[in-house]
Amino acid sequence: MSRSPERESDVRALAARVRELRAARAHPPAEYPVLLDAALVELEHAVETLRPARDEPPRPPGTKATYPFKDVFERLPWAVVLMDEQTVVRRLNPAAVELTGLPPQYAAGRPLAATLRPADRAALRSHAAAVARGEGDRSLPVRLQRLPDSPLHATLTALDMPGECRKDVLLTLTPSAGPPPVPAVREPGPSEPSAVVRQAELTALLDRTDRLLLSCGGQEDPAATLGAAAGLLRDGLADWALLDLGPARAPARVAVHGPAAPDDPGLEKAFLQQDPRACPVAAEVTASGAAAVEQLTDDLDRLGTDDEGAPLTVRADVTSLLCVALLAPDDSTVLGALTLLRCGARQPFSLLEAGSAEMAAGHLAVLAQRGGMGRPDPF
Repeated sequence: MSRSPERESDVRALAARVRELRAARAHPPAEYPVLLDAALVELEHAVETLRPARDEPPRPPGTKATYPFKDVFERLPWAVVLMDEQTVVRRLNPAAVELTGLPPQYAAGRPLAATLRPADRAALRSHAAAVARGEGDRSLPVRLQRLPDSPLHATLTALDMPGECRKDVLLTLTPSAGPPPVPAVREPGPSEPSAVVRQAELTALLDRTDRLLLSCGGQEDPAATLGAAAGLLRDGLADWALLDLGPARAPARVAVHGPAAPDDPGLEKAFLQQDPRACPVAAEVTASGAAAVEQLTDDLDRLGTDDEGAPLTVRADVTSLLCVALLAPDDSTVLGALTLLRCGARQPFSLLEAGSAEMAAGHLAVLAQRGGMGRPDPF
């Protein structure tokens, strides 16, 4: 069933106005708020245009369906995200993909709040929940982890989508005062030259790690060598490296490597004094033997707390973490765990890096087993 001429004309006029709004992004940032209001009006109109489609009978085979809301959403010149009340992403438009650096397939189903600076995450969640409850539109300043020096203005409005029983939240990000944000650099795909370079760097890192492990003589302390190897892996992969040795029932933290001049001078001591069993992600990996790769993490409890109850993820400004088990050569026992942390504006861990870390952890496990690093428990 085709649309009526009135609806066809309405959609064509809507598309023309969207093209005009898209061209308006060349205007100075000071004019963005006015243009943003206009864009939101057009989105609401698109929703109303879609709503009658629910009452239409099925289209005959071979009839091409059109989706004006999707077309409008995709063509908006500003970063726009459709999400739920928990900020879990349903859809990003191309401008949002460019701004955040998040591939659409990866971002869908994950909380957008995790891409923000820690101080802004709770505020975004609270405002999103209020908007979804029907308490009115909201706006607030936010900063992306990857663009900490480029403040953004977030506008949230509720959308009553056709066929949905609950309200979604439409988030639009526009530059605040200051220079426009520089889009985040997307992580290269496996066939791109920079990915090949990264593969070569990881191979060299594994070679250096193996040389260090092989240099451990009979008179040397294996734990010290393992700790030094964790330091090498930190240099090539992360901002922090935590090494725990021993079975799940009684592990010990034997090494902590962080930045040469950390912003929090007491953080290294807090990590070193922590009982690994009080570090949830390390405890889970040591108990199961399965690696944990969290490319975007905003769970305050993943690393446990310090002596005063402050979450260590917040103190370290952790945005991505990777924890791998030290599996014995027979793959039947766990001898410890290596936890790598990235902080601030760094890119998340890639699957390529996770695989290299697992391989390195297996090499560390060989020396740990030969050195009698505790009696391992089977998992």
